[in-house]
Amino acid sequence: MDNVLADRVAIVTGGAGGIGSRIARAYTAAGARVVIASRSQDKLDRLAAELSASGPGALAVSADVTKPEEVSNLFDRTVDAFGRLDILVNNAGGAMFVKQPLDLLPEEWSAAIALNLTSVFLCSQGAAKVMIEQGGGRIINVSSVAGIRMSPGFVHYGAAKAGVINLTKSLASCWGPHDINVNCIAPGLTATEGVADWLPPRTRKDGSPVPNLQFPPDPEHVADLAVFLASDSSARISGELFPIRALTELA
Repeated sequence: MDNVLADRVAIVTGGAGGIGSRIARAYTAAGARVVIASRSQDKLDRLAAELSASGPGALAVSADVTKPEEVSNLFDRTVDAFGRLDILVNNAGGAMFVKQPLDLLPEEWSAAIALNLTSVFLCSQGAAKVMIEQGGGRIINVSSVAGIRMSPGFVHYGAAKAGVINLTKSLASCWGPHDINVNCIAPGLTATEGVADWLPPRTRKDGSPVPNLQFPPDPEHVADLAVFLASDSSARISGELFPIRALTELA
């Protein structure tokens, strides 16, 4: 990626997952030093070793980003290791429960909101404290098309992801005077390993291929967008929502 992120430091939460790991790899290829965070230390360590071998440096930090003390530790360790923070990708999240509203327990609702929305606020707050001191930065929030459309199978997830979109716009307004860009990516069904069983066939019944824009994007497509939003090419873009999905999801 022509080192468009050279000399920059990025945190990617949910960094061991399908989309998060691709963003971490893309940032490394673009020249950034990357801190990957999730609750899976083994996966993080393996990915950090890979990133360190191919790029300028990586750090694995086990963190539950719903807990303020663990979020504080994540940012402290990042600044201690690399001296600064230029990019935060709030990627941690998940539907967690697939239930009808009447079957959803209060504690399940709270857990989903904590993981998918509260974590975004906590990490953004931690990042902004560092970025304001150093004169700017980029925050990229990963929402979902579930936050744009109806999501009757998981109302908790859709509500949280809709909150991420609104939070993105509000934080962009609050922190624009400090040269902090805040934007949001909203993937639809994405061809990660975890959703392989949900993907539609690549060919139609007549044997013809499904056009690229009508098939779910690969996680690398989301990573490419995350690189753009972290780069100088997006310097005048803030408070915006970028859906990335198959055209069939527009209906």
